[in-house]
Amino acid sequence: MIAALAEAALRSFALGGVVWIGLTVFRVRNPHVHMTVWVVVLLASLAMPFVMHWPTLTLDRLPLSTPVTDEAWPADIAMLDRPPPSLPIAPGTAIAPMAKHGISIDWWVVATIVYACVAALLLMRLAIGLCLTWRLVRAAKPVKGMIGADVRVSRDVGGPVTFGSTILVPPQFFGWDAKKRLAVLAHEGAHVANGDFYVLLLASLNRMMFWFSPFSWWQLARLAELAEIISDARAIEMIDDRLSYAEILLDVATSVKPRPMELAMAQVSTVRARVERIIAAAAMPAAVGWRKRLWIAASIVPVVIVSAGMIAYRTPDPVPSGADLGLVPAEHYHPSVNFYAMGPASVFAVFREGDKLSGQLTGQRRQPLAVAGDGTVSYAASFGEITFPIDLQHRSSELTLHMHGRDVRAVHVAAMPAPTTDPASLDQYVGWYRIAPNRVLTVRRDGEGLQVQETGRGRSLALPEGTDAFSVRGDHLLIFLRDEQASVSRVLVQNAASGARLASRIDAAQAQAVEADFARRLAEVPDRFREQVPAAGSKEMILKGIEDMRRGTPSYDRMSAPLADNIRRRLDELRATFAALGAVESIFFRGVGPGGYDIYGAKFENGTAEFRLLIEPDGKAGDVIFRPDGNDELGGIVPCSEEAGVRGRAGTSPIRIMLYNETDDDIQVFNLDANGERKAQSVVRSDMTWVTLTTVNNPWVIADKSGKCVEILVPGRQTRFHNVEAANVGTLLGRAARRAVPIANGEAMLRQYIEGVGKGRPDYDHMTTEVADITRAQLPFDQAILARLGALRAVSFRGVTALDSDIYLAQFANGSAEWRIGVRNGTITKIALGPNF
Repeated sequence: MIAALAEAALRSFALGGVVWIGLTVFRVRNPHVHMTVWVVVLLASLAMPFVMHWPTLTLDRLPLSTPVTDEAWPADIAMLDRPPPSLPIAPGTAIAPMAKHGISIDWWVVATIVYACVAALLLMRLAIGLCLTWRLVRAAKPVKGMIGADVRVSRDVGGPVTFGSTILVPPQFFGWDAKKRLAVLAHEGAHVANGDFYVLLLASLNRMMFWFSPFSWWQLARLAELAEIISDARAIEMIDDRLSYAEILLDVATSVKPRPMELAMAQVSTVRARVERIIAAAAMPAAVGWRKRLWIAASIVPVVIVSAGMIAYRTPDPVPSGADLGLVPAEHYHPSVNFYAMGPASVFAVFREGDKLSGQLTGQRRQPLAVAGDGTVSYAASFGEITFPIDLQHRSSELTLHMHGRDVRAVHVAAMPAPTTDPASLDQYVGWYRIAPNRVLTVRRDGEGLQVQETGRGRSLALPEGTDAFSVRGDHLLIFLRDEQASVSRVLVQNAASGARLASRIDAAQAQAVEADFARRLAEVPDRFREQVPAAGSKEMILKGIEDMRRGTPSYDRMSAPLADNIRRRLDELRATFAALGAVESIFFRGVGPGGYDIYGAKFENGTAEFRLLIEPDGKAGDVIFRPDGNDELGGIVPCSEEAGVRGRAGTSPIRIMLYNETDDDIQVFNLDANGERKAQSVVRSDMTWVTLTTVNNPWVIADKSGKCVEILVPGRQTRFHNVEAANVGTLLGRAARRAVPIANGEAMLRQYIEGVGKGRPDYDHMTTEVADITRAQLPFDQAILARLGALRAVSFRGVTALDSDIYLAQFANGSAEWRIGVRNGTITKIALGPNF
């Protein structure tokens, strides 16, 4: 709200400046013309918050030559970009224990409170003045014999004043000479005839709304001055004696004491200037008729439209380049990989490329596997290290994965390259497979081949890779799995970015129900996102879920089946996390995300956390995303020279940290244990995000691909989100200051992104792999939201995050939305829509 009001005030100021320059250049002196002009400006100022961005000039850009993209493939990735800046820690500073700091101040909230308080005081003053003067008018006695005017006598006024269409005079009025009475009635009658009371009332409201703008105060003073000049001219015209009228003004000024909403004939602060103007004037200003006033107002309307408008850019539909889609040669799937099922949906994949091994867990990134001397292999998952023994010479029929302090059995279910046997009938693959609670993969015959389609997406061709195996676009896999009766009962869906998952086969009725639920969400989400109102019962559901987790007795019957399965597998870990957080102290609604999730912040005894909840039509919790945010300890960056003295320690408050690798090469991340030794290696590719759950003050070493330390991150409130930048390597104590201005082409890239998503054809070639996956996953909902918001009218820069993303507020025909975008070398590296904290 503050940003919109500030923008409206700035636009009004620009409008006023242009009008003032125009009046000065054309040497307009007539106060009637000035009054008409500034009344139009006043009306435009009051309407500016509601009409700005409405007039839109759309210009075409030159179209980019982009390849025609394939249809999207499922990718379960979330990327939340909401960073405060990280603070460096001076050399020699101890890491543990770190003193707690005061609560951080939200300056936007402070500004809103200050604005509201001042505006409320001004409004209250105005209302009290109106009320008191109205009571004074009602108590006054009407003067008989005054035709065409409501004149009343009041003992509470010292001189003539006007309130609305009523003229109040003091009891001495009847003892004045005829010339003075005529001058007074002519002056006050001119105020009534011109509606000056109502004009100044609007100007007072404008000042109350934009009290922080000097222009609003100047407008009120200028309109009051013009009203007096015009009324003075009318009084002089009636008595035809300038000097006598000047004497009358001086006499009245010594006695009048106006109330806040009265128009007094003569105020001490202005009477001297008015007398000097009256004496110096060569002639009275000519009156202006209503037709001329309309022409004057019409001449200003174009300036008002320009001041309220904006320029939008439209990019024509991309021109396909290269060969037609049908002529693009199909790509086969090349990696050698074994898939091990860990449960109903989760899969652990082991990739082999020559002597190099890498692993990937469902929903996480592919990481190199570290092989110890005893043959034990470790994989650095976001929630901790997974270790398991493996036979490097032979394929294992199962793996025993050690994670969260317990062993998990993972059974081998598929491998690539797949064996080649006699071609099987494609009809046995045709059907529906549930790949997520609200998504179905539909497999159809397409002549001599197969087509696959995910809920809410277009169709893609599947290329045979062997028995029961197919690939899509070369880097995505479909491997159909058979049961004991050799019937196809499941499909393994491998996504290069988010790993493999298992999807069970379902019948037509179940598929129809899932598709209907997806259509319902797609219809509801745009309005929910625009209105930002929580779903009924969502707060209570989160509170009950927290207490159930603390007791270790989740209400599985109040969850969807996939959510219940996930909670069962992670119950020990979640129970320990909530026990570390302590009792809930407060919970508050933050907004509705673009996927229809209600977002809540929670304050615990030992920290804070964010919850994102999706409620199903039957009232059950369909999905919950939980993110612990640590406590009030800030964390920081420690220089590598201090690594020898840094020791890991168990923190009391869990926290999720996110690193983004903005260097041009891989980086490694190590956790430091209590002995200062590096543990749990992870590799983060360039332009990729790495997320892990840890505890406050538990240090992590960020190193280059050779293992050389770059910096040491101590988790805390101000290091939850951290950008690893090549420009800052080796200069940690003098880190480059965060930008205060947007990236040069950031707004243009955001406009193109919004336009592409709105059309359902995002330009994936100008995104990193990670952003492309996010865009594909969220495309149906983002496209529906943009359709509900309407045409894009304006984009305004709001700031820069610690992940070096620009924050923009996009104004649409039917609402607004916040976007965060990172751009590097003409490529979108980060993107986020909606409330982020």
